[in-house]
Amino acid sequence: MPPRPPYGMIRPDTERIAIEAARASRVNAAWVTLWPEVVGRIQSGDLLKGRDLTAIHDYLVSCGRFDLTASDVQAVLLPHDWAASVLGHPQSAARAIGQLQEIGLLDLVKKGRKGSASLFAVMPLPPEEPDPPP
Repeated sequence: MPPRPPYGMIRPDTERIAIEAARASRVNAAWVTLWPEVVGRIQSGDLLKGRDLTAIHDYLVSCGRFDLTASDVQAVLLPHDWAASVLGHPQSAARAIGQLQEIGLLDLVKKGRKGSASLFAVMPLPPEEPDPPP
């Protein structure tokens, strides 16, 4: 498996999705303002602790990706309040996060409870590797 991108870096496939979506988006799309800030918060899934790490493992099982571990997943914790402060309005934050999910950049792993951040997997997940020949 190729080495993981360093903290704050995203995979080329993820960047391709962002560029294609930006070309097709409206000029005033909220996600375009939020995405660069989100990139700086991306981390390896193995840096998560406690319930967040468990949520990543459960997410991979639910996706049927038994070949991946938490270290293979790029994750981001997004507090709604933080997104609202970046965009200047709570409704803009909810809309931007929804747009990031809709265009395929983020996938919800665990919804945050009041006062805690939601956990998202940065998409796409690494491609499945074929089994080695016998």
